[in-house]
Amino acid sequence: MDKKDRQILHQELETYEDMGVTLYLNGRSTTPKRIEKAYKIAEEGDYMRDYIQDEEGRLQAISFDFIRE
Repeated sequence: MDKKDRQILHQELETYEDMGVTLYLNGRSTTPKRIEKAYKIAEEGDYMRDYIQDEEGRLQAISFDFIRE
């Protein structure tokens, strides 16, 4: 992921955060900046997103989990 793509990701995640969506990185609550940094240093794998909804189908959280290639 190049710098421009990471910046786009960061902006997207900040928007979710402003909407009250909780962000997780490998099971721990985190920030858009930390997720961006994790993408930057990931060498032998990638991150998979899991969108978590509440009982009414509204987006509640997004979890990023590292997956080895």
